[in-house]
Amino acid sequence: MTWLRALDDDALERLLRLAVDDADPADVMPPGWTPDREDEFRAFYRGLRPDVYEIVIRDVGTVGMARLTPDGDFGMWIARSHRGQGYAGETLRELRTYADALWVTTMTARTTPDNTPMIAALRRAGAVPATVDGEVHARIGRGEEPALTLADPATLLRGFLDFHRDTVLRKLDGLSDEALRTPLVPSGWTPLSMVKHLAHVELRWLRLYFAGEDVENPRGNPDVPRAEWVLEEHDTFESVREFYVEQVVRSRRISDAAALDDVVEHWPRAEPAPTLAWILFHLLQEYARHVGHLDIVRELIDGETGA
Repeated sequence: MTWLRALDDDALERLLRLAVDDADPADVMPPGWTPDREDEFRAFYRGLRPDVYEIVIRDVGTVGMARLTPDGDFGMWIARSHRGQGYAGETLRELRTYADALWVTTMTARTTPDNTPMIAALRRAGAVPATVDGEVHARIGRGEEPALTLADPATLLRGFLDFHRDTVLRKLDGLSDEALRTPLVPSGWTPLSMVKHLAHVELRWLRLYFAGEDVENPRGNPDVPRAEWVLEEHDTFESVREFYVEQVVRSRRISDAAALDDVVEHWPRAEPAPTLAWILFHLLQEYARHVGHLDIVRELIDGETGA
């Protein structure tokens, strides 16, 4: 059994001893422990209170640290001698329970590409990790709309957009490869090609237009008509899904770093350039339409309904 214990001073000392004796230095502090470094460790983790916890395993003791903020950011480290025993997955399940108590609808994590145990635990929890600029990003959602108590329009806008982004992937859960690739409507799109299209929509509006990035082939393969809607031979469920998640992560980073009244950097049309607020609302309505399309197609495939 796994407990997450609030990090009081006694727990902090246990965590420090564990870090000195058994942690990967890159996980907790720069290499090389000195008295000053130990004081820095204490000060750092005191500064994280009350969002940081001691991970305690029955009949084992302290095995590492976990963190969960009210915004849903989370992380953990497990001491080297305790890795490979499923403790990361158990801790993740406990963190999800804590998130429910905090009314956190989505948990987000970042790690390094070589942290394979953490990435595996995230995948088992239903996340789709995506590597962006050398860092792995992952989200674990409850499939719920933003909290009812929210009143800030910007937070609600971003929250509902993320809800629809996550819903797109949930609509594909459990579908066979044949179902993912078979069109059920005269226009010819398939569930998987819809995800490919939405990935390119994210890429164009946030990276190309708003941020002014030099994006190659923003509508897909230039040799293929309507390429963003076409599944080519190399397009697998995993590759399309990861491409989509990568674009969502990049879009979120761009929009979170900007103000809603900021204006598009690269606008190829004659009319005035839109603001970020306009773009996000445009994306929200596009997602709402396409999630509705996926609703209908999923019901036709296997009768499943709901978000």
